[in-house]
Amino acid sequence: MRSSNTEIHILGTLISEGTQMVDVVDILTPDMFESVATSSIYAAMQKMFDENKGIDLVTLSERVAGNKAVEAKGGTAWLASMAANYTPGLLREYALLLKERYVQKKALEYAREVQRAVVDGLGVDKIVSIVNKGADAVNNMLIVAGATRSVKSIIPEVLERLEERMFIAQKGGITGIPTGLAKLDKVTNGWRGNQLIVLAARPGQGKTQLAIHFAMTAAAHRFSCLFFSLEMTSPALMDRALISMSKVYSEDYRAGKLTQAAWDNVTQAGSRIQQMPITLNDAPLQTVRKIRTDCLLLKRTQRLDMVIIDYLQLVEPDDRHQIREQQVATMTRALKLLAKELGVPVILLCQLNREAENNPGKRPSLANLRESGAIEQDADLVLLLMRPEVYGIKTIDIGEQIGVSTAGLGFLDIAKQRDGATGTILFRTNKQFSEIKDY
Repeated sequence: MRSSNTEIHILGTLISEGTQMVDVVDILTPDMFESVATSSIYAAMQKMFDENKGIDLVTLSERVAGNKAVEAKGGTAWLASMAANYTPGLLREYALLLKERYVQKKALEYAREVQRAVVDGLGVDKIVSIVNKGADAVNNMLIVAGATRSVKSIIPEVLERLEERMFIAQKGGITGIPTGLAKLDKVTNGWRGNQLIVLAARPGQGKTQLAIHFAMTAAAHRFSCLFFSLEMTSPALMDRALISMSKVYSEDYRAGKLTQAAWDNVTQAGSRIQQMPITLNDAPLQTVRKIRTDCLLLKRTQRLDMVIIDYLQLVEPDDRHQIREQQVATMTRALKLLAKELGVPVILLCQLNREAENNPGKRPSLANLRESGAIEQDADLVLLLMRPEVYGIKTIDIGEQIGVSTAGLGFLDIAKQRDGATGTILFRTNKQFSEIKDY
C-alpha cells in the first residue's frame, strides 16, 4: 500500500527532530499508519522512545535494517528522502489528521459489521452487542493518552506557571489577553485560555460593538482573533471598527459627509487595522461543527489566540430534532470543549430574554439567559451588559453618588466567574457608542 503524504511528513519530521516524538506518542500507534513499511518505522521509533534512545537518520536506519518492507522502499535512502519533507511546526496537527482518518476507517468497518449482522438476520441482542462493541472501540481511540497524570508531574508545571504570573504581576501586567477595560482586567486578569466567556444583553445594548472593542484591544497587543459574525457582514463590522478607531461621527461616516481631516483619520485608522491579526468569518448558517473546523484550519496555518462568536441564537443546531433547550445545551457544551481543545478563550455573545426588562432598574440577571440554563452552567465567565440611557433612564445612583447622569454610561455585571470574584464594571462610551473606555 502506498504511504500517504501525511505519514511521510510525520516520519520525516521525527527523523529530523527526534525529540519531537514526545508530541505525538500520546496520539499515534503503529497500526494507524497505512502501509507496512511506515507502520514498521513508527513502531521502531516508538520503541526507541520508550528505551530513551535518540532518534535520527543513523540510529533509525540501524534499528530498521533488515526489515523487508522498509528495504523494499529503498531503506536508508528512503528514510533520508522522508527527512527532506521535514515540516516544522505542524507535527501534532498532521498526527491528529492521521488519527482522525484511522478512526473514520475503523468506524466504517464497525458500521459494515452491524450491517452484515442485520442482513444475516441476527437477533436484536447480538446486533446491539456489536453496536456497543464498535462504539466502545471508537471511544477508546479518541481517548488521549497522557490525560491522566500523577500530581508529581503536575505540581512542577503549576509552580512554573505561578512563577510566570508573579513575574508579570510584579511588572504591573496581567496574565491573560487584555480586555481594554482596566477594572475588568483587574478582576478577571484578562481573557484566559480554555475559558468559555458569555457576553449577554438585550438587543440594542451594544454587544457587537463591545465585542469589536475586545477584538481590537487583543489585536493591538498582537493577540490574533477569529471573529464569527452571524448577523453582520464583514464590511459592516469594519465600518464600526473604523468609526471607533478614527473617532469620526458615525452619522457623517455613514452619510459620506467627511471633511478632509476626518477622511485622513479614517484612512490612517484603516492602515492600522489592516496590520491587526484579526480574521473575520461572516458565513451564514453556521453550526458549531463548522465553527470548530474553521478554528482548527486557522490554527494549523496561523496563530489563534481568541475566538468571538456573534451570537449564540443565530448558530444553527446540528440536530434539528432536539427541543431548543437541548440544542442550546449541546452547542454551549461543544463550545466549552472547543475552548479547551484550542487552549484559547471563546467569547460567545448571547441574547437575554425579555424578562430582563422587568427587573429593578432594568438590570439583567443570570435568570434572564435565554433558552437554556446550560449557558450559565458551561460558561466560565458570564458578563451581563446594560446601558441605562437606552431605556430612557436619565440618572442613576452609584454607591454614594446620587443622581449620576447615564449619558454614555455602561454597566458590565460579572454575574459568574468560575475562579474569581463577581461585581460590576462601569465604562464610558461616546454618543455613537463607537468608543469604549474606562469609567
